[in-house]
Amino acid sequence: MASIWQNNPKLKKWEKKNFRGNVNGDFNYNLASPLEDPLLNAIADYLGINKKLIYVGAGSSQLISVITSLPQWDKVFLPEIEFSLYKKTAHVYNKKIIYIKNKTLEDFITNLKKEKSNETDLLCFSSPRWFDGGMFNKKQIIEILNIFKGTIVVDEAYIDYSYDSRGLLDLCLKNERIILLRSFSKKFLASGFRVGYMITKKEINGFRDTIIPPHSISSYSENFFVKLLSDTNLLKSFKETQEYIRANRDLMIKELNKLGNIEILPSEANFITLIFKNNIDMNKVYNCLSDLSGIQKFNDGIPFIKIWINNEKFSLLVINRIQEVLK
Repeated sequence: MASIWQNNPKLKKWEKKNFRGNVNGDFNYNLASPLEDPLLNAIADYLGINKKLIYVGAGSSQLISVITSLPQWDKVFLPEIEFSLYKKTAHVYNKKIIYIKNKTLEDFITNLKKEKSNETDLLCFSSPRWFDGGMFNKKQIIEILNIFKGTIVVDEAYIDYSYDSRGLLDLCLKNERIILLRSFSKKFLASGFRVGYMITKKEINGFRDTIIPPHSISSYSENFFVKLLSDTNLLKSFKETQEYIRANRDLMIKELNKLGNIEILPSEANFITLIFKNNIDMNKVYNCLSDLSGIQKFNDGIPFIKIWINNEKFSLLVINRIQEVLK
């Protein structure tokens, strides 16, 4: 996936053209006024929202670490299957963790109802989910807000591959109990640049000073995305790429669902998840795909394989191999 910058002639030409202007060591950060950060302003203009609600970090990973570690949280609630950094950070800072079973979106909400929470608790989950790409709708999020008494962090790293790329932005702008996380790593297939951002109305004392540039984001990354966000033609190219990935994702889901002996939950991310009844079947499928890039296997209580979507040739190859091994 990341190789799109090398394989797409248009992107490669754009990067080469802008490389000389981006690579410099004298980027003028106004440290006395972090709200004047050029990238912060570029993101605010791109989204059309107040820049005071946006916090920029070195990938969403930095923001996850800082948010989860804040001393104000009594307990941290996490899905049993989720991006591991939430769990790791909570452990490092000796947070009490409450795990919520979550094979399906409905399971997650049902099991969350069984837990008691208060205003000083934090609930972290992704939508589309890191596990299977399933996406909570606004009605479900409102239900979660009614169930859970504290603050919720919704990680929308994969939102641009869904059919509603605005996601929970409008709801977040109205509700101080929601923190949204987003990442340029997935949106622009540029994980090496390490840029993510957070949107929230919630006031967190000292938070902006904790993640102030240039201690987090490089001047190259700052310059790069300031230029990218203002280039309408390039943004259109990424929209087309996202549509192409969605089409290949839906093709794989449709074809693999015909097999009947694996489970694929609906995905609105740039990957699909194959769920197995046992490790034997999972390993059989994984072994036939392991030479390909973008294939991962896990067993977090449920054996599953994540397949990151690429091009149509890749999709057809994966489909044919799995059909062959499971026939």
